[in-house]
Amino acid sequence: MASQYLVTNTLGGYLTAPKLSKQLYAATVPLMRFRQFVSFKEAWGKGKGETVLFDRYTNIDTAGTTVDETATIPRNKIIFSQGTLTLTEYGNAVGKTLKLETLAEFNVDDPLHRALRNDMAATLDSAIATQFKATLARYVCLTSTSGTLTTNGTFGGTATSALNLYHIKQLRDQLRKWNVEPFPDGNYVCIASVTALRGIRDDTSTGAWIDANRYAGSKRLFSGEVGELMGVRFIEVTNGLSSSGYGEAVIFGQDTVMEAVALPEEIRVDTPSDFGRFMAVAWYTIAGWKIIWCGTGESVNSSLGVVPHIIYVGSL
Repeated sequence: MASQYLVTNTLGGYLTAPKLSKQLYAATVPLMRFRQFVSFKEAWGKGKGETVLFDRYTNIDTAGTTVDETATIPRNKIIFSQGTLTLTEYGNAVGKTLKLETLAEFNVDDPLHRALRNDMAATLDSAIATQFKATLARYVCLTSTSGTLTTNGTFGGTATSALNLYHIKQLRDQLRKWNVEPFPDGNYVCIASVTALRGIRDDTSTGAWIDANRYAGSKRLFSGEVGELMGVRFIEVTNGLSSSGYGEAVIFGQDTVMEAVALPEEIRVDTPSDFGRFMAVAWYTIAGWKIIWCGTGESVNSSLGVVPHIIYVGSL
């Protein structure tokens, strides 16, 4: 069983160094960027089962038309369907010994709790990112002025170019053609890895790029915004999207991923063992996420308005 010990410097012994600076330095971690864009189903609660259903419906299956004076107005229908997500346990723990807690000059719980919260944010945001990337709509930057969009869940080629202004225009326009609703300010959102976003920043034709530091903080609608371009707000992440090759990105409008929570995330303390000598602290939650429209195993039906709300940009 892994624990924090006084006897091993890297596992806690450093906390008793006699002339140590009275400041602790934490490792850097990614913050939650994807979760701010999920749709919350409800706090599912105890005794409700692990499967959560959410309803979806299409446009009217036949468009309206002219009606003769003596004819009846045609009656058509909308199609209802249900999405399904599964509630899953997530968690991680760090152990500590009574000796470490008794002799350490620092408050041992402070770094443990902070590290657990950071780990929780990274873990859950990665789980949500997986659902964003489950979209059937996938785009590859074939060259700096061409790309391929597929809607079958596979990439239509291998990228030989970074994401740039040309590609952003194509992606933004495609979401509009699908009538995917933008956010209330009229913009779509792109979450991109460091490498993918560098391609946009380095595009010399992106004179319209507005760095987040140049427009007032009050205009930043979302956590982690770094800029705006062509009706798209950009968020840079180091978690959930790869920076290998030309990097990865997702661009989307509203109604992306559904969230259900049975037990909100929390910090828990385990029951001490061996007469109180061994203890542990953990973060824990029971939750689940699922892409709302056109995920893996589904199909696109543009005539009924069943279209992807997320486009995944990849290198492969």
